[in-house]
Amino acid sequence: MQCGDHAPPHFHAVYGEHRASIDIDAIRREDGPGMNVVLRRADVGDAAAVAAVHAASLLASHRGLVPAPLAHLVFDPPAAARRTPGWRRCLLRSRVDTVVACVDGAVAGFCTLRALPGAAGGGRSGELWALFVRPSHWRRGLGRLLCERSLADARSRGFAEVALWVLEPNERARRFYRALGFRPDGETRIFLERAGVALRDLRYRRTAGGLDEV
Repeated sequence: MQCGDHAPPHFHAVYGEHRASIDIDAIRREDGPGMNVVLRRADVGDAAAVAAVHAASLLASHRGLVPAPLAHLVFDPPAAARRTPGWRRCLLRSRVDTVVACVDGAVAGFCTLRALPGAAGGGRSGELWALFVRPSHWRRGLGRLLCERSLADARSRGFAEVALWVLEPNERARRFYRALGFRPDGETRIFLERAGVALRDLRYRRTAGGLDEV
């Protein structure tokens, strides 16, 4: 799924309690031996790296959650190269903010924030449209760091709250977002349906305040 498509890519769960200051454009931190993390705004030159993280993480995080009749609709195209043009277009959009987490100089995760589309946003709500971390870097706190940074970006853009959609059977991701202060608001939608088999999304929301306000 690429930026601008009707339905968003789904989020997978990453766990961690790492905290970071997020009031500068680039953040450097050490997280244990050999792990040097920099958070920065993505640019079009990151499209291939973002597409590679997207493809690898989507497959690893959703394997077993997507029924066989729908698998090709979720996981195709499996090759990162075929996702790169869509991410290049996404990263050129001025109203879509993507932050990447670089570990030892290589992109290991990213989070994309945009204005919540349509009347639901009312111009005051943002949407975490994508949050993906390379499987080799799960459970190292990158997901939380990226979410913190995107919440700070949401505040700077004047959003009062932030929403996201998460696949209903993805219990791990739902626990992750609850730990970050997101709560279901009762809205659901059919993400995909084919031959009587359907996948449903749940919408979660929280204020755009810092995580220390949860």
